[in-house]
Amino acid sequence: MEATIIKGIVLSNCDYKEKDKLVEIFSVELGKITAILKGCKAPTAKLKFAFQPFCFAEFSVIRTGKFYQVIDAKLIDSFFELANDLDKYYLSSLLLELSSISVESEEQNPSLFILLLNTLKHICYDDLPPYLVTAKFCEDVLNGLGYEISYQNCSSCNSPYLNKVFLNLDNGEFVCNNCKSQNSLQISKQALSLLKILSMTEYERLNSIKISSSVAKEAIHIICKDLEFRLLKIIHSSKFI
Repeated sequence: MEATIIKGIVLSNCDYKEKDKLVEIFSVELGKITAILKGCKAPTAKLKFAFQPFCFAEFSVIRTGKFYQVIDAKLIDSFFELANDLDKYYLSSLLLELSSISVESEEQNPSLFILLLNTLKHICYDDLPPYLVTAKFCEDVLNGLGYEISYQNCSSCNSPYLNKVFLNLDNGEFVCNNCKSQNSLQISKQALSLLKILSMTEYERLNSIKISSSVAKEAIHIICKDLEFRLLKIIHSSKFI
C-alpha cells in the first residue's frame, strides 16, 4: 500500500496498547485524522517526538481500517519553546483544542490549518502579547464557523447596546439587557470593545493594542463559552487560562 505524505500538526494523543499511541493530526491534505504510532513509547523509539502535541512534521501515513498508521515522520518544528513559558503553553494548548473541535474527522479546512500554524508561530517566536493573539484566534475561529459577533447592536432586537451586554447561552448571541435570558453571561464593555478592535487588527500589529491581560482573558472565555454552545462541546483547556 502506497503511503500518503502529509504536513500536519499533532493536536492530541492517548495511549493505545502497551507501546503505541493514538495521535490526532491536523493537515491540509487529509484534514483531521486519527493515526496509530506503533512502538513510540519505547525509550529508544525513532518516532518518539511524533506524538507530542504541537509537533509539526511531514508524516507518511497509510490507511489501516478505522485508523491511519504513521510509518515515518520528519520533524519540521516542535515548538519546544512553548514548554518554557506556562502561560504560552496553556494558551497554545487552547489553540489545539479549538482546532480539534471545529472540524469533523477527515474534514479538510486549509484556512483553519494555516491560521493555527501561523498563530502558534506568533505565540512561540514573535514578540506579540500572547493573550491578545489567542483572543484574536478564538474570534477568527468563531467567524470562520459563520458566527460573527454584532458589536454595535443587540442580535435580538437590533437596538444599540446601552449599559450592559450579555452572551445569551441559549442561542449564542450577544444581546442587550432587555433581551437577555436567565441563562446569560454578562460581558464587560471593555472586553466587547477589545473583540471589535481585534477584528480590525492584523496579528502583526497586536502590539499597538494597550489593554490589560485580564480583559483579554475575559474575551477568550466569552468566545469559548459561545463556541461551547455552538458546537455542543466542552472546551477543557479554557479552565487553565
